[in-house]
Amino acid sequence: MKAPVASRFPGLFVTATDTDAGKTFVAAMILRTLVAEGIGVGVSKPVASGVIAGAPSDAQTLWEAAGRPRTLSAVCPQAFALPLAPHHAARAEGRTIDETLLREGVLAWTATSECLIVEGAGGLFSPLTDRLLNADLAADLGVPLIVVDSGRLGCVGRVLATCFAAEARGLGVAAVVLSQIDPGGPIDEDAPTSPGRIARDGAEEIARRLPRIAVAVLPHAATVTAPPLDWFRLARG
Repeated sequence: MKAPVASRFPGLFVTATDTDAGKTFVAAMILRTLVAEGIGVGVSKPVASGVIAGAPSDAQTLWEAAGRPRTLSAVCPQAFALPLAPHHAARAEGRTIDETLLREGVLAWTATSECLIVEGAGGLFSPLTDRLLNADLAADLGVPLIVVDSGRLGCVGRVLATCFAAEARGLGVAAVVLSQIDPGGPIDEDAPTSPGRIARDGAEEIARRLPRIAVAVLPHAATVTAPPLDWFRLARG
């Protein structure tokens, strides 16, 4: 059994309660913050689906946020066109996912960086291959999790379910981020039903129920969470 990354290298695995929860926005924000602090970052999206040639991709967003280290293909060495679970998208192209490359593509970054940010595909318990879930890859890497949710109604239940399941799987959650991926309407942000208020109230409820885990909100188009978090410290465990 190979040693996990966390035993010798700082890193974070950015995952989510579900697909389209705002993982890439959060991962890119973390990368920009670390780069601004002068920390050499590695960045990996081990596999992705819904990737159209010539169109912007999550991997490209992450690569640019990290300052374009190495190459885009090093960030995401396995990409497929259909917006399906990665193994189904691969099968539609007559391909299979290389499970060894899932791990080794991530580990290659440890030779050229001080801190590694990995973004999973879909939710924490979404499948990557016929055999592996995101949770399995996260466990193999051994780095702390950042759990992302969109911060809309129901975020408390989704986050608690994911964090409790992660704990049962033996995974450590370093932080929860409610990422407001939509700008919302021109309504009173103090109104109980406003997007901002729902996210703030949700964060407070999650923090009360998960007192050992950092909880923050990333407002739409913001460059820092509220409250700000020390990502490098979290990556070091």
